[in-house]
This record gives sequence, structure tokens and C-alpha cells, in this order.
Amino acid sequence: MIRNIVFDVGNVLVRWDPLGIVQAAYGLEGEAAESKREAIFGTSDHFRALNRGEMTVEETKAAYVAEGVLDEKEADALFAALYESLTPVPGTEELMVRLKNAGFGIYALTDNVHEIVAYLKETRSFWPHFQGAAVSADIGCLKPDPRIYLHLLETHGLEPEATVFFDDLPGNVAGAKEHGMHAFVFTTAEQMEADLATLGVEPPR
Repeated sequence: MIRNIVFDVGNVLVRWDPLGIVQAAYGLEGEAAESKREAIFGTSDHFRALNRGEMTVEETKAAYVAEGVLDEKEADALFAALYESLTPVPGTEELMVRLKNAGFGIYALTDNVHEIVAYLKETRSFWPHFQGAAVSADIGCLKPDPRIYLHLLETHGLEPEATVFFDDLPGNVAGAKEHGMHAFVFTTAEQMEADLATLGVEPPR
């Protein structure tokens, strides 16, 4: 029997679109935007280090500047556009509230940054619904590293077979399944509800 529902945050509760962030920050399109996105989020390890909690946002900006990927104004524009981009995914929070009201445990498992988590707590209404959260910047590793799943399960005393995880990335879903959890690739809140129904989870409306 399922007792715990675990949510990724990016592209499950709020949008996460690195290409869109680059387009908004610099007014770029096409190959120029894709090349910039790759330089910031792909080739460089700075953003992953930020997600692992190894650097602050200000240190990450400085690292991009020192590497020549961005100048100071571009670094500021990147993070301004990033915060602005974190808009709600339709329907997910509403489903989360229904699940919580039905008595399910609600948790987060997210590759995320200290400053972004603080921003979400201040500006979005969903975070207080979590009974616990495993955040990569606190733990020092990213999905699908086994340590982040084990941290969630062990810290909160969750039984894997009673837990279901939703993430937008198939590799992260596979990682959860390897640790005995039920897991699905998230696409929409409607599909999430349909997936939950296959496990006998049907919260009242």
C-alpha cells in the first residue's frame, strides 16, 4: 500500500528550462541560444557544483566570469532570468494538497540550490506541504546517485515499497526503482493522477 508521495521540483512543481532561461536573459535564439545554454549548463561543471552545494550563487557567477563564459552583467542577467522562470507547473500543487488531505506523506527529492530553495520558500506556496525534503545541495550529490535516494528513505523512515516518486527525467526515475520505490516519469498533473490510480491511490476531489 502506498503511503508516501515524493515529488521532484523542477518540471514537476515549477518550470525548469535552461534554454528558455538563456533566451530570456540574452535575447538569443536558435544555434546561438543553444550554444550559450551548453556553455553554461552543459560543458561547464559550475552549475552542477552549485547544485551539489559546493558553491554559492555569487561564487558561481564569479566562476563563470573567471572562465570567460559570461561577463559580470551577463552573470547577473542569467540568475535574474532563472528566478523569473520558476513558474508553477499547472495542477501539481493542487494534486499535492489533495494527496496530503487524504493522509499521504508528501516529500521532495530535488537537485536544487540553497538560494533557489530559499526563493521558492519565499515566493511559492507549495513548500510548506512537504513533510521532509532531500535537496542535493544539502547532501552533496545529484540524482541518480544512490546516496540521495538512501538519504530520503533513511532520514524520513520511508519504506521503499510504500513510496512512489515522480521526476521528469527517466534516469532519475530508474534510480528510484533501483532502490525499491515505485516511480514514474512526470509529464502533467493529469498523467500523475492517472499513474497514481494504477497503484490504488485516488485522492478525493
